[in-house]
Amino acid sequence: MKKKFLSLGLFIMIAVLMSCSKTDTTAVIDLTPLQKQYAIMAEETSTTCSTCGSIGHTNFNLAKKNNSGKIVALAFHCNGPTDAMQSNLLFSYDGVHPPQGSAIPAFYIGDHQIDLYSLQPSIDSILRRVPEAGVKFSTKVVGNLMQVTAKVKFFKQVTGDYYVSFYLCESGIDGSPTAPVGYVQTSGTAGYIHSNVVRAGNATSNAYGEKITKAATTPTGTVYDYTCNITIDPTWKKNNIFVTSVIWKVNPDNSSSCRYLFVNGWDAQVYN
Repeated sequence: MKKKFLSLGLFIMIAVLMSCSKTDTTAVIDLTPLQKQYAIMAEETSTTCSTCGSIGHTNFNLAKKNNSGKIVALAFHCNGPTDAMQSNLLFSYDGVHPPQGSAIPAFYIGDHQIDLYSLQPSIDSILRRVPEAGVKFSTKVVGNLMQVTAKVKFFKQVTGDYYVSFYLCESGIDGSPTAPVGYVQTSGTAGYIHSNVVRAGNATSNAYGEKITKAATTPTGTVYDYTCNITIDPTWKKNNIFVTSVIWKVNPDNSSSCRYLFVNGWDAQVYN
């Protein structure tokens, strides 16, 4: 009887140790930003634009593929309500980052509008920068909310106001001739897919997000924690949405029409 009791006690002890071991080895997401420079490619586009659905679409996807892991990509749609993907963030982005002309597609690399045939040299130029700050985040969908937990780290001492934006984007959207009204892409063919569509952000009326710095000067090594919730519209497919983050700096040149300067970005997408 005593022997059986000891065996039972041993069994319980082993079970407890195994349970503790599982708890202790649970993976923790490391949100420490990488000291790595990313580039940004933002496009203004529309379902009503035939050029957007042909060479604009081709060049956007090619630049993503050629720079996968080194670039964040955003597609701002205009011409709503005809284009069902227009976000109010477009007007904020366009208002202080204006295009050089009214034609679309309009491509921006960093702080400047770039000819769609000259994207790569401008991307390469940004990638050669020494990063002054970085961002990294994790996301979780809870009901109709995208919950974001992030850190922003400064790798050098900086002055001025820095903002961080989190864009809720959607890819895999049908744009073929049989797509729903508002999604059919002019000049799009069977199998046409809209990607990297900006749906919403951490600031509902400001494409440049929220101010992250707390003082006029930010010392080297400063880390800011940031959390937010972004509402998911029921019509968006949760399996196709993701978050892209960008750090911006307020342009100290008040006379410039470009009010926010690109600093760095990050997301976990693999662009095929």
